[in-house]
Amino acid sequence: MTAGEWGIVVPGDEQALFGLDETGLAVFRAAAGHHRATIEMLADRAGLPVEKVTAEVDRLAGRGLLRKIDEGWEAQDPSIALYVEHAMRERALEQREATLSAQRTALYRSRLLSDYVAGRRRPDNVEGVAALLDPHQVWVQIAELVENATTQIGFLLSGPTPPRPAAVDMLQGLARAAGRGVRVASVWTPDQVTAARALGGGRLPAVGWVRQSPLVPMRVMIVDGREAVLPVDPDDLGQGALLVRAPGPLAVISDLVERVHKEAQPLNGPRPAADGSEQARRGAVLALLAQGHTDQAVADRLGITPRTVRRDVADLYVQHGVTSRFQLGAITARLGLLPPPRR
Repeated sequence: MTAGEWGIVVPGDEQALFGLDETGLAVFRAAAGHHRATIEMLADRAGLPVEKVTAEVDRLAGRGLLRKIDEGWEAQDPSIALYVEHAMRERALEQREATLSAQRTALYRSRLLSDYVAGRRRPDNVEGVAALLDPHQVWVQIAELVENATTQIGFLLSGPTPPRPAAVDMLQGLARAAGRGVRVASVWTPDQVTAARALGGGRLPAVGWVRQSPLVPMRVMIVDGREAVLPVDPDDLGQGALLVRAPGPLAVISDLVERVHKEAQPLNGPRPAADGSEQARRGAVLALLAQGHTDQAVADRLGITPRTVRRDVADLYVQHGVTSRFQLGAITARLGLLPPPRR
């Protein structure tokens, strides 16, 4: 077995530790047995040429196994060095994932996939009506539509739970859309709600006005009333999907989403605040919005971010079963729920 870039530890295989060969092990053992040994002393104890030991000492120091003190070298705790190596690998993976996520977002915003799909339309696709998406294109196309939505997103979510990367992309994209003021209304099956809450650390992320029903007829998404993704198989996006653009089918899909949403049951109210401060903040947000303040002005008055204001508004939509700020103001005023603003 090979050690690999990071030196996989295999019981009984000393040479797999830190990716060391016999020379590396001999030099480390020589340093471990002598306090602040010089290169010459290490070479003598390991029975190796000075030039070879010099190069090996540099490698060991780079892996945190040796440290120079004054004119000598001292061995370091190999268990700590091993932990540090694995921590470095985890950080590197996290950085790569963050970079990949940022690049995916840039890809979705660029509409490159739409250009690609347009160039690969099959002869039997009617121009301007629908395009057939291959299975591997479906989730990327959905993510692109969500990332570029400007006014509204409506969707029904049923069938098998999406693959984790696709699900995370979708939830993050929906949260960003809701955060920039896009109206997001959806109906999820209970299984999909449970899966999304698991991805969100126990709660459903702020992805707009969510309802649930065990009778969601199919999986479908419509964005800005101009494009919709409709699966070939209602329960299996692995069979591909249609990207629909024709006004007639779009009207039917929009009506279906609205009807199912209206008949579904709302989820529980927004996530509870641990000490009541969150609910108090939402009340202050309501009061300031009712006075005509913008999101930025509300944020400045309360010492929060505009994104927090928008998230509070989305949670209040769910709590009171409304779809616009006007409706929210009317209902909360009628119920006497508008407290005076904080000063």
